[in-house]
Amino acid sequence: MNNQLRNLIQGLPVLLKENQLGILSETEIEFTSFSAKARSKSEIHWLFRPEETGGSGAALVRYQPGGQSPLHVHTGFELAYIFDGEMITNQGVVKKNDLMLLPPGSQHSSRSETGCLALIIWEKPPQTIEA
Repeated sequence: MNNQLRNLIQGLPVLLKENQLGILSETEIEFTSFSAKARSKSEIHWLFRPEETGGSGAALVRYQPGGQSPLHVHTGFELAYIFDGEMITNQGVVKKNDLMLLPPGSQHSSRSETGCLALIIWEKPPQTIEA
């Protein structure tokens, strides 16, 4: 295994950890405010960033109740897995344990009335569509 891959794997967060009772529970993951234009009530924990890989990115994204993202177009594939809560997109409601794959050229905005935690993987960064 090369050093770059080893460093990437070692930097991944632990999502679940066994507690004293032997039950898997969430761990504390540090999130920062999502700086993308017009996103509200959302936070991100980058697993790897587009500027580190030459284009692809992956992150845990957490929407607070009422969180939303603006209309954007996908320049590459986007894969989203919902760990908890639900996300509402132009494609419909994506709920806990749902997996959504969006092809290049697809457009959508998203929001969450209840809040959600999602793993999102971008082949290439999406681009916001100005209103």
